[in-house]
Amino acid sequence: MVGEHPQDDLLVVVGLCLYAREFETAEPRNAERAWMLAEQLAERHGLSPAEAVLQLE
Repeated sequence: MVGEHPQDDLLVVVGLCLYAREFETAEPRNAERAWMLAEQLAERHGLSPAEAVLQLE
């Protein structure tokens, strides 16, 4: 876990997903890494990145 509350982790997942999408062309290596980190962090909660976005309160 990154934060003290599971919602903290989901917020980080959303931020990583947004970064990955926004910088896919300009910074493809960093964007790919951001996506992989989002997947790993979401998986810790039994979610995909898309599911994590929907679970964020």
